[in-house]
Amino acid sequence: MSLGEQAASQLRKTSQIVVAFAAVGFVLPWLLLAFYAIAHRMGAHPSPTPLLYLCPLSIGALGLDNASLVVALIGWLFISAVNAVIYAIPGFAISLLVSLSKSD
Repeated sequence: MSLGEQAASQLRKTSQIVVAFAAVGFVLPWLLLAFYAIAHRMGAHPSPTPLLYLCPLSIGALGLDNASLVVALIGWLFISAVNAVIYAIPGFAISLLVSLSKSD
């Protein structure tokens, strides 16, 4: 395997790790939103602590209380996108550690 092929393979692996972390960061707020919406409809009031730890920007959803459905979904889309970036950062760090451990 040539040096260029090794670099391309390593870049592909790095990007897969980062994209996987970002995908989890994007999907997680939607899953939590669904969980809390279903719990609210069933009359339960679960603690918001997991939401605040797993999706820190969700505190901004307080401003979406009186918004229309479309505006609320656009707001959650923004929250999810920022959360994806937040999750991609440790994904990048882990991918660097993986690439450094394999280069030895």
